[in-house]
Amino acid sequence: MTENISNQEIQTQQADAVKPECSRDAGDIHTETPEGEPPSGNAGDDGENGGWMRLIIDANPLYLMSVLLMIAGLYLVNGAASENAVGVGTVAGFFGVQNVYEIVLVAMAIYLLRTGTNSRHGKLLLFFVMVFLADLTFYQVRIAVMDRSWGFTLSTFYLVLGAVKVWAVFTWLEIKIRWERLVYPLMAFAMIYYAPNYIYSVIDSTGSGNSGMPFSGQVDVYMIWLVAAAIQLPVIVANWRKSSLEEAEPNQYVGDATTFSWALLLFPFAILPFQLEKNVMADATAGNPAIGKLTFVYLPYLLAGVFFFQSFFRTQIAKIYSINVYDATVLIGLTMFALFTARSDEIGNGLSTINWYLIFGAHLVVALTRRNLICAGFLGLVAIRYFGLGIKTAAGNIYEYGRTLSTTTWAALLMAGSFVSLGLGFLLSIGTKKLRKS
Repeated sequence: MTENISNQEIQTQQADAVKPECSRDAGDIHTETPEGEPPSGNAGDDGENGGWMRLIIDANPLYLMSVLLMIAGLYLVNGAASENAVGVGTVAGFFGVQNVYEIVLVAMAIYLLRTGTNSRHGKLLLFFVMVFLADLTFYQVRIAVMDRSWGFTLSTFYLVLGAVKVWAVFTWLEIKIRWERLVYPLMAFAMIYYAPNYIYSVIDSTGSGNSGMPFSGQVDVYMIWLVAAAIQLPVIVANWRKSSLEEAEPNQYVGDATTFSWALLLFPFAILPFQLEKNVMADATAGNPAIGKLTFVYLPYLLAGVFFFQSFFRTQIAKIYSINVYDATVLIGLTMFALFTARSDEIGNGLSTINWYLIFGAHLVVALTRRNLICAGFLGLVAIRYFGLGIKTAAGNIYEYGRTLSTTTWAALLMAGSFVSLGLGFLLSIGTKKLRKS
């Protein structure tokens, strides 16, 4: 009996020895992790590890509440400004408070990630910083409406400050800096800040600001979307042959730095068209209602976007279809889009022609660099069509010109052709002598 009890005690001690140690640190319950790995803050799989309380701790709704309160305050000031209840100086002052708040968010996120206190909460704070950088409160737009000079000045200041915040995060978290992954988000945020300012300035210099020069805006709007497409090129070119965005990049503070890059790139990619539609297209349409029907202006962004998207999901696309099938499908689809949205008016026709150059250029690049036979065949059909149209046009011009010639002129031309044909025949005869000897 005593021997059985002793065996049970030994088994109990062994079972206790293999149980993972749990610790509490500032209210966060977590299992001890290997040295050098930051705690992820993931909730337990069952109720024994915390249940709903653990889920609340992981999500930390206090951060969300803090952000919502800040956004609510900004919206209240925005509403007061739209009713001319406050001046631009007051609005700019609250904008300064927002910047201080963002700096605090960045500092807290770096601390949580670098010390390994709670990586989940640190990443959540960085996401909230991006929400403010994307100007989803439309605060800068309101300042631009109130005063153009204040708008450009504060946009420049905010862009520089945003670059400093990104640099601080990359430096303190020891994330490898890849220039193509930084150019796009910074340029996208710049377009969010500056594009509305530009449109307002153009409208002021024409339209309501100058009744003798009506606001057209077609070229201005199209160029904004064209620039929005062009800033995607660094990411597209860097991942054209092989996508580094699908390769894991271990980091002791954020886990996988590639996932961090995904958020930094895809968030502005999704937000930029929304902001341009909301604050550029809407205001330009108010100045010229015809702009609301100019669907062809979206083609440059769509064209670049399909390849930008491909940079993140290249492997998945290759497994489901193939890269060449994907390229050919989207390009032919965008070709049809360009065909149905092309304009015939003087300005619209010129801009639509630029779209055709972009489409055919994309087909050519894909055909040459990826040996896409579908795109090559499409270009061949286009070349045959235009060659046939050229021959038809040339024949028609020759016929019309011939109708203007007199009978004697035609006789002279036919006789000259006779001598030319005779001479060519003689040269052929001389050439056949050598061939017969050989």
